[in-house]
Amino acid sequence: SPIKENESTKSPYEYARRATSQIGNIGGSEVPRVIADLSSKDKITPANLFAFGCNYSVDLDKWNLTDLAVDYAFIGDNTLDFEIPGTLGVIQNVNVWNGSEQHYALIKLNDARPDSDLVFVEADASEILNSTNLNLGENDVLVLTSRNAHAMPEIRSAIKRLTNEGLSNPVILKRSFEEVTESQFQLYSATDVGALLTDGLGDGIWITSSDVPAKVINSTAFGILQASRTRISKTEYISCPSCGRTLFDLQETTAMIRKRTDHLKGVKIGIMGCIVNGPGEMADADYGYVGVGVGKITLYKGQEVVKRAIPSENALDELIDLIKEHGDWVEPVAELA
Repeated sequence: SPIKENESTKSPYEYARRATSQIGNIGGSEVPRVIADLSSKDKITPANLFAFGCNYSVDLDKWNLTDLAVDYAFIGDNTLDFEIPGTLGVIQNVNVWNGSEQHYALIKLNDARPDSDLVFVEADASEILNSTNLNLGENDVLVLTSRNAHAMPEIRSAIKRLTNEGLSNPVILKRSFEEVTESQFQLYSATDVGALLTDGLGDGIWITSSDVPAKVINSTAFGILQASRTRISKTEYISCPSCGRTLFDLQETTAMIRKRTDHLKGVKIGIMGCIVNGPGEMADADYGYVGVGVGKITLYKGQEVVKRAIPSENALDELIDLIKEHGDWVEPVAELA
């Protein structure tokens, strides 16, 4: 059928993020936000936030936030009796929300709006698609869910309806996966949420499972954002598949490089086994480590060769020196016990 005049006509072959209004730190040009779900806890303590990148030191009486620290925590009907990190927002069901600083209400689509500069409105995609009146205010961030077995296309259609209606409210992509293994959880959440993010749809991610450890849920959320290039929170490695031309043990070398560099947030390092396809496959890497002969490594800055045929036993130290030389090195920080 012909495209309606008010429908999106952006090319499916080019990335373009959906234009949204910024509400608080969500939407607009802000990176997608990550929401942790603690609502199933009987009582929430600082220790419950450790798996979500917020580590509290009793001795120092302060919070240490990792690169995988969540932006919001949903606590349902719970309350908190401790001081939270200054960067963390707390989402509560509206029946227990009292307007405290850093606390925000979660309501349903047709509920009365509380007096707040930021309100989370949860709705199923089918509600958005079938509603005759999309009751969204200028302070509303839509938390979009789906009970459809094919959730991703239904959520995409719901967001398209928002665009067609001229609504620019940010959208949090929420999915829950039950009776799954860790691998299934990672696969299903990446399929449902990652596909939308790569289409430029979504201003946040909220994924849950009662079968998967909280730390895995959190790392998966940030991993999806990293893989979709919408929020870079850790070092990225680009590696070729090992083949007969590979001139060193690719897995062992990659592990060795990761051990020394995995704290370099946002840096992309290409690790290529040979010169044949390596430079092309790592074309968008910041730094390259390429085998060029038995026991010989060539280092790249971008697509430019900067150190040629270095002995492999010195190559990692030379790579780190190269990163330092270009101002991308930071010293690793020891985690709090």
